[in-house]
Amino acid sequence: MIRPLPSSQWTSVQAAHLLNRAGFGGTPAEIEGLRKLGLPGAVESLLAGEEEDDLFPPPQLSEPTELHDEMAVMRGASGEDEKKELRTQQRMEQNFQINALRAWWLGRMRHSPYPLREKLTLFWHGHFATGFQKVNVAYLMWVQNETLRANALGDFRELAKQISKDPAMMRYLDTIRSGAKKPNENFARELMELFLLGEGVRYTEDDIKESARAFTGYRMDPRNLTFRRADRQADKGEKKFLGKQGEFDGDAIIDIVTAQPECSEFIVGKLWRFFAAEEAPPAQITALAAHFRRSGFSIRSTLREMFLSEAFYAPSVVRTQIKSPVQWMVQTARVLEAPLPPAAATETALKQMGQVLFEPPNVKGWPGGRAWITSSTYLFRCNLAGYVVSGQGPALPGFRKNFGSVEIPLDEIAPPDLRADPVALSDALTMRLVNGRLPASDRTKLITFLQSHGDPVADGTVRDFLHLVMSTPEYQIT
Repeated sequence: MIRPLPSSQWTSVQAAHLLNRAGFGGTPAEIEGLRKLGLPGAVESLLAGEEEDDLFPPPQLSEPTELHDEMAVMRGASGEDEKKELRTQQRMEQNFQINALRAWWLGRMRHSPYPLREKLTLFWHGHFATGFQKVNVAYLMWVQNETLRANALGDFRELAKQISKDPAMMRYLDTIRSGAKKPNENFARELMELFLLGEGVRYTEDDIKESARAFTGYRMDPRNLTFRRADRQADKGEKKFLGKQGEFDGDAIIDIVTAQPECSEFIVGKLWRFFAAEEAPPAQITALAAHFRRSGFSIRSTLREMFLSEAFYAPSVVRTQIKSPVQWMVQTARVLEAPLPPAAATETALKQMGQVLFEPPNVKGWPGGRAWITSSTYLFRCNLAGYVVSGQGPALPGFRKNFGSVEIPLDEIAPPDLRADPVALSDALTMRLVNGRLPASDRTKLITFLQSHGDPVADGTVRDFLHLVMSTPEYQIT
């Protein structure tokens, strides 16, 4: 049974927790707005979401026809040197486009009125992981990103089927080269091991071989870069899979796998670890998995149950999750009511912190958790915070001065009436940044710092104060 959080326990602390985990944090005003809605209303507001593509048009990417024409020119090149030069030019252009796509998605995370949809798109990107270095086409990574977003809150079975036919995934796990005479097992293996069941759960090597046959003939139309099934390459024969027998195609294989109880527990467990905590209470996961199945594998309905549950707001969950680099970057911009750092600076920072969008380390995605923090990445986060709040160009290894600065509305986050009261200013800025008070000794040091730097507090002192708080261990968790 999933116990809901009693309404009497719904406070600003819980509202901030919900906004941090179901999105990328927010301002004190946004947190208070959620609190006033009550827990059910707050959850529904986050689960809502309409089409907003007109607010976030993608960057200019090479369209399928352009890419098709480029390949034709390359095939018609007069010699190997000309082909090599054309390949180099194409690679440089694709690198430029994927960088633009990263900046576009980060901007969407920062400004979207529906942050949960973007947070889920990020989750599914790490779950159904594909990387640009192998896919090589920015347009395909954008198409996959849109597929993840469109299905982020829908029927999980449909999402899995869409991803099985996604051109980027087909390239990444080689189904585009899988035929009836020689099935490629990569996708079939990862489908069960990483995407639907978990390593070694229920399936055998024979199940992998049989299901690989069902995904043969999956191809990408070179003219429009969409999925097509090449009947001559498809194995339409009878397969034996997980105790069933029939002329299964890929969709049927996914239906069979998702019907296994282990699938719902696996997916719900990953959702819990991403949104709540590393330790997943067995009873909670069992109850949520049962709800997942009853709801027809509705991601929206299952997250509603999770976000309404008492367990989601337990002391062992609230403010115990290490921020991923993307969470750190986007949440910092949101709570400071500031833009993201310039695109080149943001990309360099995320690379040094260990999370490059559209380039997870492997098909397992990012490990997350404690892997996000090492002594070097923690120091880098502290220095990065100094750059963000300084109003000056970065002075960080690997950064160029011409990356530019970040404009923070200091008069809005530290208005004149607060600056006249160092205690109130310290508590207000700390609450904004970490949604609570720091340990008493740290709080005293911060108040003393403000009191010793003039009355009223100047802009430079506010910037230094922000840097101090953002360099604490408490700022690295959410």
